[in-house]
Amino acid sequence: MPCTVQVKVKDPSTHLEIILAPEKVYIIRNHLGKTIKIGVFTSPKTGQKFRALLPNSYKCD
Repeated sequence: MPCTVQVKVKDPSTHLEIILAPEKVYIIRNHLGKTIKIGVFTSPKTGQKFRALLPNSYKCD
């Protein structure tokens, strides 16, 4: 189920900042043990999927 809370991310294919809701959110740990949230988005202009870093306070509803 995709999230409904929108965030501002930079689209790597068009290099513009857009406001989108992520399709899927992954929570991973880096090599230092810090928790990182990554969202999977689809570009509205090109249709390509891309990943972007989400803030730690992001909640998926």
